[in-house]
Amino acid sequence: MKRLRIALWRAFPSLALTLWIGAGVARAQEDEPAEVTRYREDYERYKKIEAIADPAKRGDQIIQFIKDRPNSKMTSTAQGNLFSILDSFIKSDNNGPLLSLSERYIKVRPKQGETYYCYGFALRNLKRYDEAMNALAKCYLLKNPVSAKAKDFLDLIYKGQHRGSLAGQQQIIAKAKQELAAKP
Repeated sequence: MKRLRIALWRAFPSLALTLWIGAGVARAQEDEPAEVTRYREDYERYKKIEAIADPAKRGDQIIQFIKDRPNSKMTSTAQGNLFSILDSFIKSDNNGPLLSLSERYIKVRPKQGETYYCYGFALRNLKRYDEAMNALAKCYLLKNPVSAKAKDFLDLIYKGQHRGSLAGQQQIIAKAKQELAAKP
């Protein structure tokens, strides 16, 4: 018992220092501006998402993060990570999660053109050609880094479905344009 009391008295200074530092950190966090607090919270949440090993689950969580915090400073980083995941599914021809994640992200961000490319790619692999062409036309119309690639892919699918001709393809593009105009 005497040894325990001596050990406690020896540990007291370090315990007091730890509590004092902890209180200082807590006080500093209370004093920080709301914007800094939001960024810190978003950063910590995103780091947890980034640590998820399964890319489909990580993609799902990224979409939820962007949906919950659309104006976060972490959104562009999260979106870049999502596109990286979608690209890995394209390269591995993993159409299930590619289709599911693309579809969900289109609902969250309907004007994000690159997502329509991923969606169209999955639909084409599933032989849903009309839907694939519609998605690729939207990607093409939204002017993004893969717009030209989407147009080439659209041409390829359309020609395959119409005996090598592009006649009538403008109707698909016009329909996609109308659908995009109706989205917020």
